[in-house]
Amino acid sequence: MDTSRALLLFLLLASGAGVVTHRASSGVQQTNFSLDSESSFQGPGSKVSSINPPDWKFPEQSPGSKTTAAIPHSKRFPEASNFNDVPRSNVSAEGQKLSPDPPTFPEVPGSEVFSDILGSQVPAENSEPSSVKTPASNISAQALETEVETPGSQFSPKDQDLKISAQKPESKVTAVAHPVETFPQQVGRPLSVLVGTTIQLPLVPVPSLGPPAPLVVWRRGSKVLAAGGLGPGAPLISLDPAHRDRLRFDQAQGGLELASAQLEDAGVYTAEVIRAGVSRQIREFMVGVYEPLPQLSVQPEAPEIEEGAAELRLRCRGWGPGRGELSWSRDGRTLEAADPEGAEPPRIRTEGDQLLIGHPVRSDHARYTCRVRSPFGHAEAAADVSVFYGPDPPVIKVSSDRDATPALYVTKGSNVTLRCTAASRPPADIAWSLADPTEAAVPAGPRLLLPAVGPGHAGAYACLAANPRTGRRRRSLLNLTVADLPPGSPQCSVEGGPGDRSLRFRCSWPGGVPAASLQFQGLPEGVRAGPTPSALQAAVPAHPRLSGVPVTCLARHLVTTRTCTVTPEAPREVLLRPAVEETRSGEAEVALEVTGCPPPSRASWAREGRPVAPGGGGRLRLSPDGRRLLISNFSLDWDLGNYSVLCSGALGAGGNQITLIGPSISSWRLQRTRDAAVLTWDVERGALISGFEVQARTEGPNLGRATTYRDWITLLTLEPQERSAVVPLPHRNPETWAFRILPTLGGQPGTPSQSQVYQARPTLSPGAIAGIVLGSLLGLALLAALLYLSICCLCSFRGK
Repeated sequence: MDTSRALLLFLLLASGAGVVTHRASSGVQQTNFSLDSESSFQGPGSKVSSINPPDWKFPEQSPGSKTTAAIPHSKRFPEASNFNDVPRSNVSAEGQKLSPDPPTFPEVPGSEVFSDILGSQVPAENSEPSSVKTPASNISAQALETEVETPGSQFSPKDQDLKISAQKPESKVTAVAHPVETFPQQVGRPLSVLVGTTIQLPLVPVPSLGPPAPLVVWRRGSKVLAAGGLGPGAPLISLDPAHRDRLRFDQAQGGLELASAQLEDAGVYTAEVIRAGVSRQIREFMVGVYEPLPQLSVQPEAPEIEEGAAELRLRCRGWGPGRGELSWSRDGRTLEAADPEGAEPPRIRTEGDQLLIGHPVRSDHARYTCRVRSPFGHAEAAADVSVFYGPDPPVIKVSSDRDATPALYVTKGSNVTLRCTAASRPPADIAWSLADPTEAAVPAGPRLLLPAVGPGHAGAYACLAANPRTGRRRRSLLNLTVADLPPGSPQCSVEGGPGDRSLRFRCSWPGGVPAASLQFQGLPEGVRAGPTPSALQAAVPAHPRLSGVPVTCLARHLVTTRTCTVTPEAPREVLLRPAVEETRSGEAEVALEVTGCPPPSRASWAREGRPVAPGGGGRLRLSPDGRRLLISNFSLDWDLGNYSVLCSGALGAGGNQITLIGPSISSWRLQRTRDAAVLTWDVERGALISGFEVQARTEGPNLGRATTYRDWITLLTLEPQERSAVVPLPHRNPETWAFRILPTLGGQPGTPSQSQVYQARPTLSPGAIAGIVLGSLLGLALLAALLYLSICCLCSFRGK
């Protein structure tokens, strides 16, 4: 009875019995599936509690039986490529647990339900072995519109462990399952084979042959390849006609071999073990069929393209389906595959055996490698992609051996270097166009040297970059500024305007390249203060409050910034001071200088009350600012007298006068010191003196005779500003000396001072010194005796 029952089950499976899952638009309900020794089936319209299994179809039955099920829009043995989507049942056995998850099955309205004892495809999840336990468990199913026809059936529940009773609607269909040994449901490691070799699928561990005898059904996807019983004398029930010549079923151990593997033989193979029509265990095998690794090459071998072109295609020649997994990398970095559901295709993507680079850019210049991997190794080929671009706009940089910021300016005389760069592939050819059109030889190359630059080197320099591959040309300009500092420093001045009603401030700093920019600081608000180049003038209404207020001229040049300051002041403490200068010819030149007469005041000179008219080739001259009156070849006979000055301007007026007299000494004094004579003297304010002579002569017994100039000896010659002198004298010569001071004006002697006599102290000999000491001692002794006598006399007088 076990053999006939197994044969019936195989016929049902071989004829296409399987699980049909409807793709319902509604959501999927999950139900609990449990095996029991008794299962109840109900007729059409009946309800079977606690299970919603998938649809089942049995198109053919064994002779004598007639069981039909109408399954609309169903397919036989759907092939599941993703086993995570297949519901998993929870079947338990005593003492073991093989599946940790509760079973879930989609509920399909209008389908017919048959018991799970006839076999369905339940692949393992994630290619990991799982186990099934088959105790005497409860199976209860709920079906909608189920039809079961049993007239004339030879399938007797009395002769089999599985008991099925066809009943009217609301009846029960009972299934009795016997406990069997544990047989894990699993998916082994993927199996990879080459085309033409044999696919060997062993069944390990081998199912036990104990009663009831197991039935093994092999499928690829939903297609049954082989089916047969295990054990001695068990029949080989079926081999797939399309693969009969290549198939070999091992009835001893249940394994399957498929010779001369082809690419279409790849897929998921399942081995279903059915025992007594009740328990079912499934093993799954992932089989990959590969061709031998190809000899690869990238076409074109040396691809070249310009930046911005439409596209570049690289083909991995030698690769095809079944020859492994194709991938592309750029400079060793793998290029990620494109998302097929992306909104826009990526710029770099694969299309079959080609790599498409859309609108290439310069960063796509790299080494591209196509690599094919399979379980039997890997192969690769590479090509260098050249992306030509440019030139980009040239960049000119300037450097100088003197200047910190040559981009702003370079100083005259410095050595300047211009460098031009332009991003380009291949490198661009560089040429120059100089600012100086007279320059005949213009060197080519990225570097241009300008030694000792001058004003003629200033101007625009053009760098021309040309790409020899793309033919494109670009041009850039640089304006070179050569700076030359103006000579000297800026000059400031202030003077009175017409009628002394205003003040005119002036600032100038001429010359230089470029011209300096001048601007006043400190002027009253509303007065235009610049900036202007080289020269600046500003007029300010005169007011006493302007006296003492400094005004600064700020002179800016590329090389440096300098300033000058002028302070307008009213005349204050005006004073005339004479000064004498001696020319090389010995003539005296007298200068009268006025102080306390700052700008914008002007000095007006007069002699003896009459205005002085200098110039005209005479001996009187005025300095450029009018504050010095020069009298050349001064004569003591003609040029002495009273001189005055009037200092007046927009801010006030003041004056002073002085009487010029010949060289003379107003007073002097002689002091005696050890071995020297000290002389000090004073002169009048208007005395004109160019120097002093300290004269001396010895005094003899004929002091009363007249003396002449020649009798005096000049000991010292002093400058006109000196007012004292020290004359050393020999101490061994106890002579008497007469001193005087003679002022001079150029080569003309003035009036000498009165003479004073210097008497030296006499020097004592040792004998004289001893006599003086002895006399002193005698005097002291005499004094002591007199004192003694006086005391004695006083005592005697008191006694009386």
